[in-house]
Amino acid sequence: MAPLRDAHAPPPVPGTARDSQPLTVVRDGHAPPPVPAVHKAPPSPPPPAKRDKSSPGLASPLVKPDARDAKADGKPPRTKPWFVELFDEDYLRTLPFLTPQATQAEAEFVINALALTPGAQVLDVGCGYGRHAMELAARGFHVVGLDLSTPLLVRGGEEALRRGLTINFVRGDMRELDFDAQFDGAYCLFSTFGYFDDETNKKTVSNIARALRPGGRVLIEILNRDYVITDLPTRVWWEGDGCVVLEEVELNYFSSRIQVNRSVVFDDGRQLEQDISVRAYSLHEVGKLLHSAGLRVLEVSGAYHTRGRFFGNQSRHIIVLAERKDPSAT
Repeated sequence: MAPLRDAHAPPPVPGTARDSQPLTVVRDGHAPPPVPAVHKAPPSPPPPAKRDKSSPGLASPLVKPDARDAKADGKPPRTKPWFVELFDEDYLRTLPFLTPQATQAEAEFVINALALTPGAQVLDVGCGYGRHAMELAARGFHVVGLDLSTPLLVRGGEEALRRGLTINFVRGDMRELDFDAQFDGAYCLFSTFGYFDDETNKKTVSNIARALRPGGRVLIEILNRDYVITDLPTRVWWEGDGCVVLEEVELNYFSSRIQVNRSVVFDDGRQLEQDISVRAYSLHEVGKLLHSAGLRVLEVSGAYHTRGRFFGNQSRHIIVLAERKDPSAT
């Protein structure tokens, strides 16, 4: 979800039978200790985690809390969106797949795709604690990293300071971006896009487009509905940093939203149950979405190692490169 948010990141998320890796909501972050293997969950899953009354429930900004979130003790149901509560220090411990090598390769992809030149102004939308932002800053680009999660931004600021990097980390909501023609390039990676309803997602793309200078480029990674539809529902589990994570994943065919129930058991005995909801798109939907925001699609990739090549329902993600049209051009 980031994802799928990077704190990336996005991902930047649920796993699939095809490659046994999380599919959504892996947001940016630095690689945790050794990368563990991910396994298809056995027929009999571990004992269900006791619902933590303080953990986030499924409540997107435009979806009412499910009746199952109502407390048996009569307390009101959860009202905060899942993405407001999910991305904290505990979340970082659940990330098993991020390595420095992957970060460097993805940063190279971003730099080349956006055609960035030294000193370019770049916007990282949903930066988390700046896995990609730090790579770009280290190479001489001026990066603004925007995210809603205070814990992840604090972590990012501390790491940037330790590495002697200058990054402008900003706490903000991508739905309310108010930059105007300020950036040469922007990116939103790791399933960080798609948290909201369709109209709000459309508004978010328009906000990003407006933040670009005419001719500026944007790179957005989105879950490919045509891929996930063949692999869901599914269940996967893996080991994080001092925790075990179990995800049960299904697709709502009417809303094209991936619904994830994530159970986390920590080695100190704590247990969390978290609900996640991310919109998946087909390529033709992505094209319409970007066109409506005044963007022109330049290139579509299915993975970071296959730039410019997209294989339909064989590509797990849609990594789309677009540019802002010049409104003064005839």
